[in-house]
Amino acid sequence: MILDFIRDLEKKHIWDRDYRHDPTWKRFIVRTTRTLILLARDLIDGELSLRAMSLVYTTLLSLVPLLALSFSILKGFGVQNQLDAPLRKALEPLGEQKAAELTQNLIGFVNNMNVGVLGAVGLAFLIFTVISLMQKIEGSFNYVWRIRVSRTFVERFTTFLSAITIGPLLIFAAMATTGTIMSTSLMTRLSTTPLIGPLMDLTAGFVPFTLVIAAFTFFYAFIPNTKVHPGAALTGGIVAGFFWEALSFGFAYYASDTSSYQLVYATFATAIFFMIWLYLNWLILLIGASIAFYQQHPEIVATGLKKVHFNPTLNAKYVLSLIARTGKRFYDKLEPYSLTELTELYDIPGHVLESRLALLIELGILAETDEGEPRYVPAIPLDTTTVAEVLRRVETFQPAKSYTLPSITDPNITAIDQAVEASRERALSGITLKQLALSGTEELINLAEDGLKPSTITPQG
Repeated sequence: MILDFIRDLEKKHIWDRDYRHDPTWKRFIVRTTRTLILLARDLIDGELSLRAMSLVYTTLLSLVPLLALSFSILKGFGVQNQLDAPLRKALEPLGEQKAAELTQNLIGFVNNMNVGVLGAVGLAFLIFTVISLMQKIEGSFNYVWRIRVSRTFVERFTTFLSAITIGPLLIFAAMATTGTIMSTSLMTRLSTTPLIGPLMDLTAGFVPFTLVIAAFTFFYAFIPNTKVHPGAALTGGIVAGFFWEALSFGFAYYASDTSSYQLVYATFATAIFFMIWLYLNWLILLIGASIAFYQQHPEIVATGLKKVHFNPTLNAKYVLSLIARTGKRFYDKLEPYSLTELTELYDIPGHVLESRLALLIELGILAETDEGEPRYVPAIPLDTTTVAEVLRRVETFQPAKSYTLPSITDPNITAIDQAVEASRERALSGITLKQLALSGTEELINLAEDGLKPSTITPQG
């Protein structure tokens, strides 16, 4: 009873009302509420949780190789001994004792790692774990962003290798710069000033939080295989940063009293808490990615992620419209449309429009380019392919690996189907896809009317 009332209230005041002409503050509240509802649905659905757990497993396998790579890079710059402090800081919510123990173990693993001893098989396994982590991270982000196409192996490798190599350098450079500035004689004198001193302490406390937000924003901007707006990435980064800070305080308080767990799990308690901590961090990362996605796509938030059904008429309209638009770009010798550009033109969710593009690609009517963000170009000669032929292909499309139903053999049904098909063929005869893309409306109407003029339809019986 209460749940039904809440659902009716949500439907009436959140989803069914049009707030586009309301004040800005009301539109912001409604949009935020809608986003939180969609985020709650994502979490209840369980897919984000499953992907976070999968990332925990892969992280455990690839953590030492990743640290070894970062350690080798830092060693080249002579700052390898500074790896201890940020690791201990990152693991601080686990408790001071557990953080120190894990940091010591991880540093020990990295220092004892000898590639020559591993051999070819061992080295290949380590490389595989790193690549697997890259693939799972990108796959999780692409799932959140409803992206069907992943990067190629070369693109994925170069993107993540850049993040792995540049990331540690930027973090340590920021820490070193901050430490250098704060240790200057001017800053030392200012820190003793009654008004400026507390303000400097407050600012110094915000520096780690700012670095966390910057790291999250970097992930959201560059990992999804699509163009992410800076504002959307920053919004996701800020939300994830606040969640991460809240989790750090909460988990630190929870982990401070673990005597009962130590009695039950003994030395395994530290490992268990570490895995829980990893899981919550990955989950926060994916939650922030969802926030960034919904921030960039308000049209999806407005639909409430309802399933979209293309009836035959609407399906034909979208298919022909997409062919006409891509065809005109082709003949005008302009850069082909990307999914992002088409989504903005049609003002519908990208994953919905992508389903129609995927249909045209599977039918061999359109093709995707391989350079960067996929773009769509004609895959058939538009000057010889007719509109009627395209509609016939779309209507008779049978997805791969699907069960084919037997045809209806009723003669009356067959006669009606043939009559409808013959009428459409006459109306559309001679209208090619090139004419659809380049001709004006009146010209197309005249072509259709000319096709119907010599009508030979005669009543049967």
